[in-house]
Amino acid sequence: MPKDEFDFDDPMELSGVALATEEDTTEAMAECFAEEFMRLGYNHKQVLALFRNPHYLGMNMVLQNRGEAFVRETISAVFARWGRPAAWPGSAAQSDPAAETAPVAAPPGRADLASPPAGQGIPVDAAATDPMGAAVPNLNL
Repeated sequence: MPKDEFDFDDPMELSGVALATEEDTTEAMAECFAEEFMRLGYNHKQVLALFRNPHYLGMNMVLQNRGEAFVRETISAVFARWGRPAAWPGSAAQSDPAAETAPVAAPPGRADLASPPAGQGIPVDAAATDPMGAAVPNLNL
């Protein structure tokens, strides 16, 4: 069968299924989208831009249904869970124009989460784990 034609009998053909539910899964879906793209290396402004893009149907649906304030709070919460700053322009945390490039102070007792000087890799100790408990890789960015 040619690649461009869809075969309904092919068990390996990718197909999507919508499930009707009364439960509102918007919050979990938004967190999942934000974490996925954050882990791919996107910053908080790039993730918000994806929510605004109508070609990303699920992400854009969250923005349309819950509003930009909800999306920004969700992105900030996800980034904070991973120890990454997400300060939005015009917020109290962004009063200093150099705040986005300034080193980030680590939470008490977590010196391994402080931002390294520019040009150096992110220091991660061998016992560091992500929020789900998996080992965090040592990234040289």
